[in-house]
Amino acid sequence: MAAGILKMLLPDRAVPVRIWRGPFRGARIVMNPRQSLRKIFGVYEHELNPWLERALGQVNRVVDVGANDGYFSFGCAAAFHRLGKKGEIIGIENQDVCIAELQESIKTQVWPEVTYQLVHAYAGREQKPGWVTLDALLCATVAPDDRTNTLVKIDVEGAEVDVIEGGRSWITPSNCFVVEVHEERFLSQLKTIFAECGHKLKQLDQSPLPLLGREMRRETNWWLVSDLQ
Repeated sequence: MAAGILKMLLPDRAVPVRIWRGPFRGARIVMNPRQSLRKIFGVYEHELNPWLERALGQVNRVVDVGANDGYFSFGCAAAFHRLGKKGEIIGIENQDVCIAELQESIKTQVWPEVTYQLVHAYAGREQKPGWVTLDALLCATVAPDDRTNTLVKIDVEGAEVDVIEGGRSWITPSNCFVVEVHEERFLSQLKTIFAECGHKLKQLDQSPLPLLGREMRRETNWWLVSDLQ
Protein backbone atom coordinates (compact mmCIF):
# COMPACT_ATOMS: atom_id res chain seq x y z
CA MET A 1 0.00 0.00 0.00
CA ALA A 2 2.73 2.49 1.01
CA ALA A 3 4.73 1.67 -2.13
CA GLY A 4 1.66 2.28 -4.27
CA ILE A 5 1.06 5.68 -2.70
CA LEU A 6 4.72 6.63 -3.15
CA LYS A 7 4.61 5.67 -6.82
CA MET A 8 1.59 7.90 -7.36
CA LEU A 9 3.58 10.85 -6.01
CA LEU A 10 6.44 10.28 -8.44
CA PRO A 11 6.60 11.53 -12.05
CA ASP A 12 5.25 9.09 -14.63
CA ARG A 13 7.96 9.88 -17.20
CA ALA A 14 11.71 9.53 -17.62
CA VAL A 15 13.50 11.93 -15.24
CA PRO A 16 16.94 11.99 -13.56
CA VAL A 17 16.85 9.61 -10.59
CA ARG A 18 19.39 8.83 -7.90
CA ILE A 19 20.03 5.35 -6.48
CA TRP A 20 20.15 5.55 -2.69
CA ARG A 21 21.51 2.23 -1.42
CA GLY A 22 23.27 -0.97 -2.43
CA PRO A 23 26.39 -1.44 -4.59
CA PHE A 24 25.06 1.12 -7.10
CA ARG A 25 24.42 3.86 -4.50
CA GLY A 26 25.01 7.35 -5.80
CA ALA A 27 24.25 6.46 -9.41
CA ARG A 28 22.43 9.00 -11.59
CA ILE A 29 20.02 7.52 -14.13
CA VAL A 30 17.33 8.94 -16.41
CA MET A 31 14.38 6.57 -15.96
CA ASN A 32 10.70 6.45 -15.07
CA PRO A 33 10.74 6.19 -11.25
CA ARG A 34 7.32 4.54 -11.17
CA GLN A 35 8.66 1.50 -13.00
CA SER A 36 10.89 0.27 -10.16
CA LEU A 37 11.13 1.62 -6.64
CA ARG A 38 13.44 -1.32 -5.95
CA LYS A 39 16.01 0.22 -8.26
CA ILE A 40 15.81 3.59 -6.54
CA PHE A 41 16.38 1.97 -3.14
CA GLY A 42 19.09 -0.36 -4.45
CA VAL A 43 17.31 -3.66 -3.82
CA TYR A 44 16.45 -4.58 -7.41
CA GLU A 45 17.90 -8.05 -8.04
CA HIS A 46 19.14 -7.87 -4.46
CA GLU A 47 20.42 -11.44 -4.71
CA LEU A 48 23.37 -10.08 -6.70
CA ASN A 49 24.35 -7.26 -4.34
CA PRO A 50 26.95 -9.06 -2.16
CA TRP A 51 28.58 -10.57 -5.25
CA LEU A 52 28.63 -7.21 -7.04
CA GLU A 53 30.33 -5.48 -4.10
CA ARG A 54 33.21 -7.94 -4.46
CA ALA A 55 33.34 -8.13 -8.25
CA LEU A 56 33.39 -4.36 -8.83
CA GLY A 57 36.53 -4.09 -6.73
CA GLN A 58 38.33 -6.41 -9.15
CA VAL A 59 37.55 -4.77 -12.51
CA ASN A 60 37.83 -1.43 -14.28
CA ARG A 61 35.54 -2.07 -17.23
CA VAL A 62 31.90 -3.14 -17.59
CA VAL A 63 30.30 -4.60 -20.71
CA ASP A 64 26.54 -4.38 -20.18
CA VAL A 65 24.76 -6.59 -22.74
CA GLY A 66 21.10 -5.67 -22.64
CA ALA A 67 21.66 -2.30 -20.98
CA ASN A 68 17.95 -1.41 -20.91
CA ASP A 69 17.49 1.74 -18.75
CA GLY A 70 21.13 1.80 -17.59
CA TYR A 71 20.58 0.76 -13.97
CA PHE A 72 23.52 -1.64 -14.19
CA SER A 73 25.75 0.53 -16.40
CA PHE A 74 25.51 3.73 -14.42
CA GLY A 75 25.37 1.87 -11.13
CA CYS A 76 28.77 0.40 -11.94
CA ALA A 77 30.02 3.86 -12.89
CA ALA A 78 29.02 5.12 -9.44
CA ALA A 79 30.87 2.19 -7.86
CA PHE A 80 34.03 2.99 -9.85
CA HIS A 81 33.86 6.59 -8.65
CA ARG A 82 33.34 5.51 -5.06
CA LEU A 83 36.31 3.13 -5.31
CA GLY A 84 38.52 5.90 -6.71
CA LYS A 85 39.35 4.17 -9.98
CA LYS A 86 39.18 5.02 -13.67
CA GLY A 87 36.57 2.97 -15.48
CA GLU A 88 34.98 2.23 -18.82
CA ILE A 89 31.33 1.35 -19.44
CA ILE A 90 30.22 -0.25 -22.72
CA GLY A 91 26.45 -0.62 -23.04
CA ILE A 92 24.89 -2.77 -25.76
CA GLU A 93 21.19 -2.19 -26.38
CA ASN A 94 18.90 -2.59 -29.40
CA GLN A 95 15.73 -0.71 -28.36
CA ASP A 96 15.52 2.85 -29.68
CA VAL A 97 13.68 4.18 -26.62
CA CYS A 98 16.32 2.72 -24.29
CA ILE A 99 19.17 4.15 -26.37
CA ALA A 100 17.56 7.60 -26.12
CA GLU A 101 17.29 7.33 -22.33
CA LEU A 102 20.85 5.99 -22.04
CA GLN A 103 22.13 8.97 -24.02
CA GLU A 104 20.26 11.31 -21.68
CA SER A 105 21.77 9.51 -18.67
CA ILE A 106 25.28 9.98 -20.06
CA LYS A 107 24.65 13.73 -20.11
CA THR A 108 23.91 13.67 -16.35
CA GLN A 109 27.14 11.89 -15.37
CA VAL A 110 29.60 13.98 -13.37
CA TRP A 111 32.58 11.63 -13.09
CA PRO A 112 35.19 12.35 -15.81
CA GLU A 113 37.22 9.31 -14.77
CA VAL A 114 34.54 7.02 -16.22
CA THR A 115 34.07 6.79 -20.01
CA TYR A 116 30.95 5.57 -21.81
CA GLN A 117 30.31 3.84 -25.12
CA LEU A 118 26.88 2.86 -26.44
CA VAL A 119 26.42 0.19 -29.09
CA HIS A 120 22.98 0.31 -30.72
CA ALA A 121 22.55 -3.31 -31.80
CA TYR A 122 21.62 -6.83 -30.78
CA ALA A 123 24.42 -9.04 -29.45
CA GLY A 124 24.73 -12.57 -30.81
CA ARG A 125 27.04 -15.26 -32.14
CA GLU A 126 27.83 -13.58 -35.50
CA GLN A 127 28.40 -10.14 -36.98
CA LYS A 128 25.72 -8.93 -39.40
CA PRO A 129 23.70 -5.75 -39.98
CA GLY A 130 22.15 -4.68 -36.70
CA TRP A 131 24.09 -7.31 -34.74
CA VAL A 132 27.45 -7.36 -32.94
CA THR A 133 29.50 -10.04 -31.26
CA LEU A 134 31.42 -9.52 -28.05
CA ASP A 135 34.49 -10.97 -29.79
CA ALA A 136 34.44 -8.06 -32.26
CA LEU A 137 33.90 -5.39 -29.60
CA LEU A 138 36.56 -2.69 -29.43
CA CYS A 139 37.36 -0.90 -26.19
CA ALA A 140 38.16 2.78 -25.85
CA THR A 141 40.78 2.49 -23.11
CA VAL A 142 44.09 0.61 -22.92
CA ALA A 143 44.34 -1.45 -26.16
CA PRO A 144 41.18 -1.71 -28.31
CA ASP A 145 41.28 -5.52 -28.16
CA ASP A 146 42.02 -5.72 -24.43
CA ARG A 147 40.06 -8.52 -22.79
CA THR A 148 41.05 -8.20 -19.13
CA ASN A 149 39.68 -6.86 -15.83
CA THR A 150 36.12 -6.64 -17.13
CA LEU A 151 32.72 -7.37 -15.64
CA VAL A 152 30.42 -8.73 -18.36
CA LYS A 153 26.70 -8.64 -17.57
CA ILE A 154 24.30 -10.42 -19.93
CA ASP A 155 20.52 -10.07 -19.78
CA VAL A 156 19.12 -10.85 -23.22
CA GLU A 157 15.83 -12.65 -22.59
CA GLY A 158 16.80 -16.13 -23.75
CA ALA A 159 19.67 -15.41 -26.15
CA GLU A 160 22.40 -15.77 -23.52
CA VAL A 161 24.02 -18.86 -25.08
CA ASP A 162 24.29 -17.11 -28.46
CA VAL A 163 25.92 -14.06 -26.84
CA ILE A 164 28.50 -16.21 -25.07
CA GLU A 165 29.23 -18.25 -28.20
CA GLY A 166 30.02 -14.96 -29.92
CA GLY A 167 32.15 -13.77 -27.01
CA ARG A 168 34.42 -16.59 -25.87
CA SER A 169 37.49 -14.31 -26.08
CA TRP A 170 36.19 -12.58 -22.94
CA ILE A 171 36.19 -15.77 -20.84
CA THR A 172 39.54 -15.14 -19.15
CA PRO A 173 40.64 -15.55 -15.52
CA SER A 174 40.67 -11.80 -14.81
CA ASN A 175 37.09 -11.23 -15.96
CA CYS A 176 33.83 -11.60 -14.03
CA PHE A 177 30.48 -12.60 -15.48
CA VAL A 178 26.87 -12.28 -14.40
CA VAL A 179 24.39 -13.94 -16.75
CA GLU A 180 20.64 -13.90 -16.24
CA VAL A 181 19.39 -17.29 -17.41
CA HIS A 182 15.84 -17.52 -18.75
CA GLU A 183 15.58 -21.22 -19.54
CA GLU A 184 16.61 -24.10 -17.28
CA ARG A 185 18.30 -26.00 -20.11
CA PHE A 186 20.74 -23.11 -20.54
CA LEU A 187 22.16 -23.55 -17.03
CA SER A 188 24.14 -26.66 -17.89
CA GLN A 189 25.05 -25.40 -21.38
CA LEU A 190 26.56 -22.19 -20.02
CA LYS A 191 28.41 -23.95 -17.20
CA THR A 192 29.94 -26.31 -19.76
CA ILE A 193 31.05 -23.52 -22.10
CA PHE A 194 32.72 -21.64 -19.26
CA ALA A 195 34.30 -24.79 -17.83
CA GLU A 196 35.88 -25.49 -21.23
CA CYS A 197 37.57 -22.11 -20.89
CA GLY A 198 38.69 -22.80 -17.31
CA HIS A 199 36.11 -20.49 -15.75
CA LYS A 200 33.84 -21.69 -12.94
CA LEU A 201 30.31 -20.36 -12.51
CA LYS A 202 27.97 -20.65 -9.55
CA GLN A 203 24.19 -20.36 -9.53
CA LEU A 204 22.19 -17.75 -7.62
CA ASP A 205 18.46 -18.31 -7.15
CA GLN A 206 15.73 -15.76 -6.58
CA SER A 207 14.83 -15.11 -2.96
CA PRO A 208 12.03 -12.90 -1.56
CA LEU A 209 12.81 -9.90 0.60
CA PRO A 210 11.13 -9.49 4.01
CA LEU A 211 7.98 -7.37 3.66
CA LEU A 212 8.58 -6.66 -0.03
CA GLY A 213 8.39 -10.31 -1.13
CA ARG A 214 9.72 -11.49 -4.50
CA GLU A 215 10.09 -9.39 -7.62
CA MET A 216 7.64 -9.51 -10.50
CA ARG A 217 9.66 -11.86 -12.68
CA ARG A 218 9.32 -15.43 -13.85
CA GLU A 219 10.15 -18.02 -11.22
CA THR A 220 12.24 -19.85 -13.81
CA ASN A 221 14.92 -17.15 -13.91
CA TRP A 222 18.33 -17.63 -12.35
CA TRP A 223 21.75 -15.97 -12.40
CA LEU A 224 25.07 -17.58 -13.15
CA VAL A 225 28.01 -15.60 -11.75
CA SER A 226 31.74 -16.12 -11.71
CA ASP A 227 32.95 -17.97 -8.65
CA LEU A 228 35.15 -15.37 -6.92
CA GLN A 229 36.52 -17.81 -4.33
